[in-house]
Amino acid sequence: MIYLLKMPLSVSVMRYVCIGCLMILFLHAGSVFAQELWSLQRCVDYAREHNIQIKQAEIQKRLNELILQQSKLSRLPTLSAGINNGFNFGRSIDPTTNQFINKQLYYLGGNVNMSLNLFSGLQKTHTIQANKYALAASQQLERKMENDVALNVATAYLQILLNTEQVKATQQQLDLSLAQLENTRKQVIAGALPESNLADIRAQVASDSASLITAENNLTLAVLQMKAILNLPADAPFAIDTQLNVDAIPLMNLDAITAEDIYEQAVGIQPQILADSLTILADQKQVAAARGALYPTIYLSGSLGTNYASTFTQYHIDTVMVPPVQIGTVNINGNEYKVNSLPQTEPLYRSYRSPLGSQLNNNFNQSIGIGMNIPIFNGYTARTNVKRAQLELLNQKLTAEQNKITLRQDIFQAYADAKGAREQYQASLRALDAARTAYTYATQRYELGLINAVDYLTSQNNLYKATVNMLTAKYNYIFKVKVLEFYQTLHVQF
Repeated sequence: MIYLLKMPLSVSVMRYVCIGCLMILFLHAGSVFAQELWSLQRCVDYAREHNIQIKQAEIQKRLNELILQQSKLSRLPTLSAGINNGFNFGRSIDPTTNQFINKQLYYLGGNVNMSLNLFSGLQKTHTIQANKYALAASQQLERKMENDVALNVATAYLQILLNTEQVKATQQQLDLSLAQLENTRKQVIAGALPESNLADIRAQVASDSASLITAENNLTLAVLQMKAILNLPADAPFAIDTQLNVDAIPLMNLDAITAEDIYEQAVGIQPQILADSLTILADQKQVAAARGALYPTIYLSGSLGTNYASTFTQYHIDTVMVPPVQIGTVNINGNEYKVNSLPQTEPLYRSYRSPLGSQLNNNFNQSIGIGMNIPIFNGYTARTNVKRAQLELLNQKLTAEQNKITLRQDIFQAYADAKGAREQYQASLRALDAARTAYTYATQRYELGLINAVDYLTSQNNLYKATVNMLTAKYNYIFKVKVLEFYQTLHVQF
């Protein structure tokens, strides 16, 4: 194998090798260009469809829909049917005669029962209304989860853009150091610069290479964070659209609006605040439903039933003609006459087991009635449930008030952060402009041999730091303002 590798390649072999390399490069390039870029809107839409937290919120909403549906169906009558059969041995009661018997018995019976609640303190009505409010609250919480995920997606998207810009800036820094290394090497060879300058530049190249590795690793971590939010596999291909003009992103004018104005708008549209209000209404209805248990319950009931017993015996009476018989004689005027009995009928009793169909038909019974159940004492369970519902209502009111306070604090904090980020961004722009000017002068003086390599590299590093600080400040400012816009409109627009 080693011998073959050392052999000179022919022209035809070289041609095939070149063609193969070109095909590999073409296919690789095709796969790169074929990869679809992820815009912010696509990321948000995908997250709303695949994010696990949103799916859990959807499941909770569906559970509340089932609870509401069941509470509505509870108004319908209850209907049940049953059938029983078996054998009795020894002394038992005949279900058809209700008499004690002392022999083996096979029995069969069936029944249908119906019950309809006519009045129960309006418990069902209040429960249905409470479940309606609970369902509406869960819908608002689902919206809140979708909005939170959208904001997290936007944050991760901006972080990827920032890390991408930092990778570019670090790469430019490294390219600049490499170019300066080559230039310094030539000057050292020519004797224009000392050897120590070359060593300093090499150290700078090594430092910039490490910075580039760190920046690329940060970008990889940012992409992994986005995949986690989107519920994408870690090895799935993913690339965002980096052609977004960040400087053209519309930002709200912080001087034209106050934090109080933003809060007044947010408190009327934030899903959490709306969900709290709906939950309070639901708890109020739960209190009314719990009080309904203190009132009497009026119900309508009805039933159908029949039975069969193997011991049930019926009797049949037949009429039997009894012919005349001589019962004596009588002497009239010396003549003997026979005296016969009169023809008559006698009953003949015959017993037989009643068949199944006859018994079921003969024993068929129906009933209908109306009743009232008056609660007198149940261990204070009903009153305890009322107090518990009242405490839950009070606790929900406190939770709603706390959420409003938290929202207000978050908005005022975000407003202050946005203003501070704007000032920091403007300061970073001034620092970057000053660093560029200083680096330009340092480059000219270094080329003339007026400063050493250490001073020149210090100026170059200051420019790199100013660039990175400016990028960080810019994206931080954009994010802070977008958070305020999210509180105000529930939308994140780039």
